[in-house]
Amino acid sequence: MRAVALDSEGRPELVDLPEPDGAGLLVRVRACGLCGSDVEKLGRAPAGTVLGHEIAGELENGDRVTVVSHVPCGTCARCRAGHQSTCGEFRASRVEPGGFAELVRASHCVPVPPELDELASVYVEPLACVLRAVERVPRGRVLVAGCGSVGLLFVQVLLARGDEVAVLEPRADRLARALDLGATELRDPVAAAVLTAPAALNDALARLEPGGTLLVFAAPPEPVPAALDAIYRKELSVVGSRSATPAYFRDAIALLPSLVLPDVVRLPLDRFAEGLDLYRRGDALKVVFEP
Repeated sequence: MRAVALDSEGRPELVDLPEPDGAGLLVRVRACGLCGSDVEKLGRAPAGTVLGHEIAGELENGDRVTVVSHVPCGTCARCRAGHQSTCGEFRASRVEPGGFAELVRASHCVPVPPELDELASVYVEPLACVLRAVERVPRGRVLVAGCGSVGLLFVQVLLARGDEVAVLEPRADRLARALDLGATELRDPVAAAVLTAPAALNDALARLEPGGTLLVFAAPPEPVPAALDAIYRKELSVVGSRSATPAYFRDAIALLPSLVLPDVVRLPLDRFAEGLDLYRRGDALKVVFEP
């Protein structure tokens, strides 16, 4: 089968791999979204790694599914405390080899209803992560810093639960999309902020009210300079949220039909480099590869 794997220097290349065998259900990948976390692994993950976890697929019997790539144990102290993504079992991938391939083996699949097409199904995993993260965001006036595809999902989820949502976004086209969804441009201080673009960290901290909360949803692997004085003087809280568990996947599937999904650029696997370039330049809200 064809797949995009990392070479010895961590660069993606189209290769032929054996069909995955072993435990789990065989899933034919119909579409797989490119996530910022995939991009961060380029040049870092071991040679031979196949990335991709935002998967819309089909089982051998024709049933449509999405795939859960990481699953916590549910019983350890970290899981019981609500920090499932820090569970020791969560580190293991439940997908072999990865979503940028024609076929995968997956231990955890979630059924997708017929009304969700393949491109919408790609958004199940990102939306599941957003739904889990929003639980750590205090209600009220909330800032979303960064209006890429994930930021636009946050805007809609926060509005749906009754929050007043302001946005920070330097790109006029993305700002316009957020405003069309019901957000407002930032003017007054906010009680909470969601960071989906690490470059906006200090802007978000500066706009929080005393006692406010910053949720870090996206962070690069290298250190980022932070305005600790703002955290100190305003007694701010900084929390993080990463990934999602199977229950949030089911919630995401139920919610997706009511959302306005960000536009998608569809490309075949052999145009992976082109899609990566579009993502890095910010010229596509969402890049999806169709094997």
